[in-house]
Amino acid sequence: MLLLNPNFTDQVDTFLSKITDEIVDKKGEVIEIKQLGKRQLAYPIQNMTFANYIHLNIKIESNVLEALENMFKFDENIFRYLTVKIAQK
Repeated sequence: MLLLNPNFTDQVDTFLSKITDEIVDKKGEVIEIKQLGKRQLAYPIQNMTFANYIHLNIKIESNVLEALENMFKFDENIFRYLTVKIAQK
């Protein structure tokens, strides 16, 4: 789950294609991308009260996940991110 700057709306598709390319280049798989739209935040982040919510369902190795999280950490347009590991059945 990603929370993006609401003023970044015009470049969301470019941003998502960049992330998708990064995942595919590292032999990962993008299962699903849901753009949940602009929603109000429970508390202001960087003086913003809204954010664009993006849900990514991906399959990647743990070392690639660390690199992806580092990319998220240093991107100024990403307010917050959350990664959750889903156990294989």
